Amino acid sequence: MPALTPRQMWRLDEACRPIRQVFDALYLVGTAQNTRQYRDVDVRLMLDDDKYDSLAAVISPGGMALLGIVFGEYLEARTGLPIDFQVQRNTEANANHPGVRNPLGLRTLANYRGDGAPEPKGRDDVV
Repeated sequence: MPALTPRQMWRLDEACRPIRQVFDALYLVGTAQNTRQYRDVDVRLMLDDDKYDSLAAVISPGGMALLGIVFGEYLEARTGLPIDFQVQRNTEANANHPGVRNPLGLRTLANYRGDGAPEPKGRDDVV
């Protein structure tokens, strides 16, 4: 069970929904998933290598960092949580950061369990 309360998890999911609809690869990672003591809430946008490379080519490495800051600020404003948002390339993310990833932006009232479990109940009903 995440360290986040059910209400915090709901707000985070709701705030992540538009990002998920555009990019389809958004996850809660890190200590906020499994410990009551966390400094920030780690949210990662993990893109297929070719998508990451295409986006980075258009907006530059500084643009990728700015994208992380902008999405982080948006999520902080919507949730009240201290968000650390990063855009990552799948190959490096998988090689350097193994572990549990909790998909964000998938839970709806129809499948919300209230416990922030990584897989929403009734995954086929996800909008």
